[in-house]
Amino acid sequence: MPYVALKDGNKMWYNEEGKGAPVIFIHGFLGSSWLFEKQVDYFGQWYHAMAFDHLGHGKSDKPDKASYTLPQLAENLDYAVGKLIGDEKFLLVGHSMGGMIAQMYATTPKFSKRLRGLVLMSTAPKLKNPGLDEYVKNLKSGKMRLSDRSLIETVFVALCFQTKYAKEHRDLIKEFVDLTMLNKEQVGLATMYSIVDDYNVENKLGTISVPTLILTGDKDVFIPPESSKLMHEKIKNSELKVLSPNIGHMIQFEATEQYHKALQDFLKKLS
Repeated sequence: MPYVALKDGNKMWYNEEGKGAPVIFIHGFLGSSWLFEKQVDYFGQWYHAMAFDHLGHGKSDKPDKASYTLPQLAENLDYAVGKLIGDEKFLLVGHSMGGMIAQMYATTPKFSKRLRGLVLMSTAPKLKNPGLDEYVKNLKSGKMRLSDRSLIETVFVALCFQTKYAKEHRDLIKEFVDLTMLNKEQVGLATMYSIVDDYNVENKLGTISVPTLILTGDKDVFIPPESSKLMHEKIKNSELKVLSPNIGHMIQFEATEQYHKALQDFLKKLS
C-alpha cells in the first residue's frame, strides 16, 4: 500500500487511481480515506484521484507526540502532495473537518498558489452549532469519551447520517463505526480542540480566488447548510449546491449520484 514520508519521518497513507489532472480528497473528523473510496474509483476513470489519511487517522502513522492541529494537518498535506506530484496544480476536495483544512489551505498564500480549484463539502468557516455544545463540554471534561462505542453508534452516527439512510444501510454503518473506533482518543480530542477553540477563517474567505464549489445536504444536522450559504456569500468565485431531499452530512454516501454529477460538472468547467 502507498505511503509518503513527511519531514519528521512519519508516514501518511493514500489511495490513488487513474491519470490526468490531480483531484485530492481529504476526510473529516474521526474519518479516513475510506470515506472516499468510491470517489477515488469513480473519478480515477478520468483524473488522478487521490485520498489521504491525515496523520493519526486510518492507515497513517499515529505518533503520540504529534500536535494534530488543523494548521499542522494542512502543512502535512502540502508536504505530502508536493512529494507526490511536485508543483502540479490540483483540485482540493475537503469534507467536514477536511473542508476546514481545505479553507485554511486556500487562505494561506504559500499553499493556495498550488490550487486550481476548491470543493467544500458539508463544512464551515467557523463551527457554529449550539447543538454540539453539550457534547463538546462533556468530551473536554472527560464525562464522555470518543472511545465509547455506544457514543459513536448513537450520537456520532446520528450527526453524520440521516436516520432513514442509516436504517437502510446497516452494514455500511457498522463498517463506519468499526473504522471510527480505530481512532485514538488523543487524536480525536486534539482535532476537536483545534476546531472548537482555534479555527475561524470567516474574515479570510474573501481572499479565495480559485473557482470554488460548495456542497451541502439540505438536512445536515452536524454542520447546518447556513454555513455553506455564508461561504458562498464571501467567496467571490463560488457556486453553491444544496443536495436534497433529506440529505445529511455524508453527502457522498446519501446523494452519491447528485454528488458525482456536481463534481464532474465542476471539473469540466475547470478544464
